[in-house]
This record gives sequence, structure tokens and C-alpha cells, in this order.
Amino acid sequence: MQTEKKIKEIQPKDISELLLTRTADLMSGFYEMQSTFLSGIYKRYKSIETANIILCLAKKMHLEIMRQREKNMNHDISLENFWNNFNNINRPTEKIVSISNMTGIPKETTRRKILSLINQNYVVLNKNNKEYYWNLMSKQQDDYYSIVKNEIEILSKFASTCAAGLDLDVDKNSIVKEIKSQFSFYWYHFLNYQLKWLKMWQDKIKDIDLILIALQAIIPTLQYADKNQNIKDLSLDNLYRIIGRANNQYKFSDTAVSAASISEVSGIPRATCIRKLEWLVKSGMLIREVKTKRYFINQLTSKRTNTILTKENVLFTIENFSEYLVVILNSIQRNRL
Repeated sequence: MQTEKKIKEIQPKDISELLLTRTADLMSGFYEMQSTFLSGIYKRYKSIETANIILCLAKKMHLEIMRQREKNMNHDISLENFWNNFNNINRPTEKIVSISNMTGIPKETTRRKILSLINQNYVVLNKNNKEYYWNLMSKQQDDYYSIVKNEIEILSKFASTCAAGLDLDVDKNSIVKEIKSQFSFYWYHFLNYQLKWLKMWQDKIKDIDLILIALQAIIPTLQYADKNQNIKDLSLDNLYRIIGRANNQYKFSDTAVSAASISEVSGIPRATCIRKLEWLVKSGMLIREVKTKRYFINQLTSKRTNTILTKENVLFTIENFSEYLVVILNSIQRNRL
């Protein structure tokens, strides 16, 4: 009699607890993933807020592709078959008010940005129902696949690191393979959790391009904390104390970033970066070094946690994406049975 195989079913709280106790090393990887994703959509659409509208429409498209399995359980929803799916299904549409509610972008701003996207052929108006759908042109096919494959690689690297922390036998290559084979399923959920995260920022600070800029200061800070040999406890609570230490224990030069480097990574024009960096300085999150004109995380905890680096925001981020990682890791384990 064969023994039934069992998987190590994980829950969102398992991943959340892991990220809270290993904040410096794991969350630096997460924020690098987010930086790559956000800079990619910024470079394509020149605004994360505008890109958010595309994410809503793309999410609806992936859901419609998955629904083809209601007619045929074996329907191919892989990345390899995505272009065929995109061109052969009925284009799902969204109303302006629905997009506004999902993104947190004011209705009139949503309307204005959609008109701009229509002029650039990224969005099309369905004249029958006066709703809108995502448009991908043939000339964008190679770029789309290149961008998505890169995002899958970075996502899989982060997910595999978390899997190792939970003693799961799930490596990066198996995650890449799984996501590509069931692409629309995983990308629907990926976009869903990205939209929830971006709406949180939209509601709190309105200008979500600030998040992409802030990440460029957060990432080297976490990497510094992770590499510091004198630090044993890398939990979230202790990290707040670590990055609030005195100057002789925390070297600005190790973590400071310039407006030019942020502009290069993010795609945001340098003048715009400087203007938004100054807002982050005035809000208390960053400090500008006078001699080098570089920026680093404010070490005064009471000021630094007034805006972006609040514990509430970090906890929401961890809990939100922990739910997505559970979808990936448990699905891979079930498929092995």
C-alpha cells in the first residue's frame, strides 16, 4: 500500500513572520524586485499612476484568458501562448469609475490619463459599451516578452529565497518554469497584489512616483544592515534601531544615493528626481548631504517614520505580498504530487 504524499502547506502568516524576522536581507530583495517592476512600467508609461490604469486592464485580460478553461480544461495559458490568447479572445473592458475605484486615482484624472493612453494606442475605447480595454500592438511583442521574462526571473529569485527560509524544496528554476507554464494565472494574481499595494500608496501620499524614488534609498540601507557583521538581530523592530544609530556607527557614504543614479535606475528625469527628493527631505524621510548632494535615510526615528517608512506601511506590504507567495509556493508543491 502506497503512502500518500503530503505537502508542507504554508500560510501567509508563515511568510510574514519570516520577513519580519529577516527584514534586512529578505526585504532588500523584495524592494529590488519592486524597483525593477516600477521602473519598468515608469519607463513605458512615464508615470506609475498612468501605468496603474494599464495594470487594471491587463489584470482583466488575464482573468478572461483563464476563463477559457471553463470551455476547455486544457486551454494553454502559458507565457509562450500569451500572444495567441491575447489576439483571439474577446477583449474584456472596464469602466472609468471601476478603474478609479481600483487604483484610488480620482475619476477625472483617470479619464484624462485614459485619453492620453488612447492617443498612444495603449488603450482602446469599445464604442458599443463605452468602456476601455488594453491594447498591445504587434511591434511591442518582443519588448513585452523581454520585460515579463525579466520580472519573472526577479520574482522567482525572491520567492525561492523565501522558500529556503521556510525549509521548502522549491528552487528558483522550478518557480520560473511554473509561472511561465501557467502564466495568466500567476500574472493575474501578481497584478492584483501590485494594484492593492499601489492603491495603498495612492491613498496615503497621492504621488506614487515618490515610492520608486524612495526605494533607491531604502534598498542600500537594508543591504548595509544585512552586511554589518555586528548585527545579529535583523528583525523589523531592531532594524528601526539599527538605521537610527549615531554617525560613527552608521556611515552615510555606504548608503547615500545621488539624484543622477536614481534617475538612471528609475527612468525619472533628473530634474523631476531632485524635486521629488526634496519633498522626501521636507517630509522627514531623507536627509541631503551638503558636500556630496547625495541622499540617505533620516536617522531620527521620529521624523523618518512620519511618511513612507511607517511600521503600518511596512506591515501592509509584507502581509499583502505574503498572500501572493503562498499562491506560488503551495501551487508548485501540489503540482509535484
